[in-house]
Amino acid sequence: MSRRLPLAALAAVTVATAAAAGGCTPPVGPTDLEVVSGFRVSPTFNAFTRPCDIRYTLAEPALVQIRVVRVEADGSRSLVHEVTRERRETPGPRTAAWRGTGPNGLFAPQGEYLVELYARLDGSDRTESWELTTLMYRT
Repeated sequence: MSRRLPLAALAAVTVATAAAAGGCTPPVGPTDLEVVSGFRVSPTFNAFTRPCDIRYTLAEPALVQIRVVRVEADGSRSLVHEVTRERRETPGPRTAAWRGTGPNGLFAPQGEYLVELYARLDGSDRTESWELTTLMYRT
């Protein structure tokens, strides 16, 4: 089950998060911040402009994995960076960092990326996922 926050609530979260992150470029993507049963993900920003964090909150213990995937021109996807390997996390707010780099440590090319967060809730085979589309570009 999921619930959507109105656009005004997203704008407030985006502005507050951007200010806290030192003015990073706001995300390009959904107009609603999706709150999924079990966890919540805050908007992410252009990692090329300034290092920014992926913030999320778990409502209950879960196995979590975060990946950054590049969306190719033909619609296919390729893994750019595994931000976290699957690991058990306790409830509460969390932060994971992606600095716009690929597996070789060099900046990933400009383009469209998805930040994917997968959470497998304890005691369940149910996996919940959340994606945020963001355009990464150098300014």
